[in-house]
Amino acid sequence: MAVLAGEALADPPAKKVDAAMTRRGSPIAQPLVHPDAWETDLQACALEFKARPRCLTELLLRVPPRQLPLFESEAEKLTAELTRWIGKDDLATVYRVKQLTLGEWMIVRHYVLEDSQGNVKVVKVSFRRVLGEWWLHAFKLIDRDDVEKELGID
Repeated sequence: MAVLAGEALADPPAKKVDAAMTRRGSPIAQPLVHPDAWETDLQACALEFKARPRCLTELLLRVPPRQLPLFESEAEKLTAELTRWIGKDDLATVYRVKQLTLGEWMIVRHYVLEDSQGNVKVVKVSFRRVLGEWWLHAFKLIDRDDVEKELGID
């Protein structure tokens, strides 16, 4: 999984975020209204992913600004891997297939991404409340061999 915000290690010091990351209208380093709103944005991104894969990177950078440097390369790697996987096809559908809710503090969701040929990948995303605001907490692309185990269907 990408770097976890709640690990025993101290948070990294705050770093200046450049203007491109905080341009008007960008979701980068902004809290979420709720994980459901993030999911709606993910659905919209799936429709335009082929033309604008950066939409996924931006969604994965909905983390507190102090964590942007840690998450940026991981978000770009995941986006690049999905872009290679999609190839000449399209990202057709996103399904939420599993959810774990830990009170009002954390939500962990698994999404199946399906391409236009019916091939699938699974992304695990967690969201956490920090000082009353929802933020993306961690994300991981599940390897093909581990999908059934991760989803509990093996």
